Amino acid sequence: MKQERPAEAPPRGETPAGPARGKPRVRLWLALALLCVSAAAAIVYPPITKYDLYDPGLGGREGDVGQYVKLYQGAPLAQVSRPFRYRVFTPFLARLVPAPPHALLRYFDVNPDKLVMLRFGMANLLALALDGLLLIALCELFGFGLLESLLAALLFYTSFPVVNFGGTPMVDAWGYAFLLLGLLGAIRGSLPLLFVASLVGMFAKETTLLLVPAIAVLAVPVRVKALRLLVLAPGIAAYAVFRFALHPGGYGLPGDPLNAFSNLAWRLSHDGPYALWLLFDGATAFGLLWPLAVVGARGLRGSSHLPLARLSWLVPGVLLVPFLIGSNIGRIWFYAFPVVLPLAVVGIRSMVRSGGAPEAGGFRTGRR
Repeated sequence: MKQERPAEAPPRGETPAGPARGKPRVRLWLALALLCVSAAAAIVYPPITKYDLYDPGLGGREGDVGQYVKLYQGAPLAQVSRPFRYRVFTPFLARLVPAPPHALLRYFDVNPDKLVMLRFGMANLLALALDGLLLIALCELFGFGLLESLLAALLFYTSFPVVNFGGTPMVDAWGYAFLLLGLLGAIRGSLPLLFVASLVGMFAKETTLLLVPAIAVLAVPVRVKALRLLVLAPGIAAYAVFRFALHPGGYGLPGDPLNAFSNLAWRLSHDGPYALWLLFDGATAFGLLWPLAVVGARGLRGSSHLPLARLSWLVPGVLLVPFLIGSNIGRIWFYAFPVVLPLAVVGIRSMVRSGGAPEAGGFRTGRR
């Protein structure tokens, strides 16, 4: 079967939007939105209906969920531990979700805790639906066909962190959304997208800061990088004022790499199974997609100017982050998904092509 020509290097080191160019395909994106909302609803339903609000697996009253529920309930920030107290966006959005009609509630077992789960679930359902749409749009910017972009979204919705935590009273779903929005802005050169992603996203989760190295590694002129980084500055500055000037101090997790490494070394030397736990926790990020992503990264050799190849340099940095901040590994590593999942799709493409399998309609098998 005839293959497509390799993708041409776009001007100024950026990738064209592929099939998304020209007049917006409203009907197509409406269909994609319905798919993403359906997937998001399936993810948030079990936490709303079957989980305990303060399940130990979610951190309990003193862990992640307990802190976000305090924010949702309007507790003074001094009573919420660091860094959770600064992630105010999702708890505030959950407050805005209206309660279901009273007549409907008689068909469900709803108590005050379940109502909290419901409101967070609805807020995160919107985020998860946006995550899928934004990931599809990002993959199209990488030059993927529609089916490949949908495959990346499928890998996202079936990932361990998304299935287990995406619909719970946590803030990751919106953290993913603003990271994706910022990456779209960085690759398209859209300053408004970058501005919104930074100004709002920093108050969803600090992982929005990954946009800084993302812009730095893209193959664009230095003055273009400088302008895009400058657009991020107001959001980062507002967060810095909020965290270090308005609400500093208080209790919380260790905030410096020295303590984090010290705690890690102590656990490794005094708690034998802890090393096995680290392996398990790290594996939950992408599981068996790691080998496919490696195959995909190898397939991008010779195309180092393309955005996906450039952004792949972020992955080692993300892998190091949890050891610097003393956090769990799997959920932090998963923030590399805008790169790792598309790389896994490229790996699948390479294996399909090398195996001589027939192309599925819409798959682009030309080298990128």
